[in-house]
Amino acid sequence: MADEDQELEANEAEADEELDGEQVEGEDGEVSVKKKSDGQKSDGSAGGPSQKMVVMVLALNIIVLGAIAALVWMNLSKHKSEVTLNDVKQATDAGNAAEGAEAVEAGASKFVKESFTVNLADSSGSRFAKVDVEIEVADDFVKEEITRLRPRIRDFIVVVLSSKTYDQIASVDGRDFLREEIRNKINGYLTKGQIKNVYFTQFIIQ
Repeated sequence: MADEDQELEANEAEADEELDGEQVEGEDGEVSVKKKSDGQKSDGSAGGPSQKMVVMVLALNIIVLGAIAALVWMNLSKHKSEVTLNDVKQATDAGNAAEGAEAVEAGASKFVKESFTVNLADSSGSRFAKVDVEIEVADDFVKEEITRLRPRIRDFIVVVLSSKTYDQIASVDGRDFLREEIRNKINGYLTKGQIKNVYFTQFIIQ
């Protein structure tokens, strides 16, 4: 009875080995059982290194894409900064040009120009004077009053010029005296201020 139990246990152990192993038929027709290796038994562990490699490749790709995106953003930011500086420069230049134009206009508005051509006193019509007079004013109020008194001012200048002889206005001193005479007379007409000076921008006598 004991021998039968031992033989039964041996048969069960052999059956377990056949289940765990792989039957292989040899050249002589005999069938043998080949045990599975530990790697074959645990199919899940075989894919471990491959999964890690995939994760590493994905991470590397993400890092590379991030670096490329950062470079593109930096280039765009630099270009935008250059455009902004260029715009600021253009705006500054335009502002300076506008200020210069306003200054020229303001300077031009400080003067009132009149032109005269008259015969001289001692010429018997053979000599004349052609004079351009610019009157420098202090502000717009004086300029407005001069414009209003323009006929009266022109009349005086025509009279005083035609009363001069060639010798009286041919010299520098004679012209300075005439300039002062015109300035004082115009200031005597004004009630809202005074003119600053009188300039001869053209003075021809023949």
